[in-house]
Amino acid sequence: MITTRRYFGQVDRRSRFTTVSMGWRTASDGVPRLRDAVTRAGEQSGPAKQPVSVTWTPGDGAVVMTATLPEVAARSWIEDVMNTEQLGIFGDPVLAVVGTASVLEDLEGRLSERKGAVSPPPQQAFRSTMKQTTAQGFEQTFIIGQDPAANVGFAATFLAICLIAGGPGTLLPDAIQKSGYQAILQAGRGLQGATATVTWQVIASRPNGSAVLETALSTVAGFSVAEHLEAVEQAREFARTNLNRAWQSPLELARSLAHYEVMGWGGELVRNPDTAVDHVAPAAIEQAVESLVRPIKEILGRS
Repeated sequence: MITTRRYFGQVDRRSRFTTVSMGWRTASDGVPRLRDAVTRAGEQSGPAKQPVSVTWTPGDGAVVMTATLPEVAARSWIEDVMNTEQLGIFGDPVLAVVGTASVLEDLEGRLSERKGAVSPPPQQAFRSTMKQTTAQGFEQTFIIGQDPAANVGFAATFLAICLIAGGPGTLLPDAIQKSGYQAILQAGRGLQGATATVTWQVIASRPNGSAVLETALSTVAGFSVAEHLEAVEQAREFARTNLNRAWQSPLELARSLAHYEVMGWGGELVRNPDTAVDHVAPAAIEQAVESLVRPIKEILGRS
């Protein structure tokens, strides 16, 4: 029996091979050990059942391995890798398999999702932190806080990021540009241990870093979807386009399913991007926007 923290099986007939992705949460120093353990485990299947290719994609606090396999080798290779003792210290991985219906049916009976793990494990309380550096008259500020996706919804959080920080014509970069400050404001997502986080980065001429953050907060204070209908629709389109890129190939699809899930962003977003994004209610978007800037408010003492 194969035990996984979360499993995604997706029927896709575009290739005669099966694509398998596994995702683990680990710091960068754990990646070499993972690679070695996976290589040793896979060799048990024999030369005739080895992957055609294996790639490793490190992230901020996680890593995803993606293998392309002959259909006849898929189940035995997955079993050998996921049941190897050396991988036990990394915990059960997220597993995504993209292939024909027969391959998925053959695998289905060997899988057991760990109960209570449909979503990532409960996150520890995370206190927002700030780090600042100064060089050649510029301040660089990093504010790290808890990613709100587990609380306000995966689709709502993704859409809110596209709305205020991640896409063309987004609210906060536009507001910073209009404010007259020579500054860059960006948002990123990652992991701190077992906690999904959002990082706000500001690069500004001294001493304007705090003023830029204040401008960001005032821009989205009391945010209302009804007052920004055009921006919200642009964000929905940008979010759909971004998520649908995963469907360009079976390899990218498997990798994205595992990556989004292991990072705590929701693999289901990749499986059904249009439905997920289109069904986000205005109240959920407003809550997600407020939650995304909460780390800034906490650092500035506004919460």
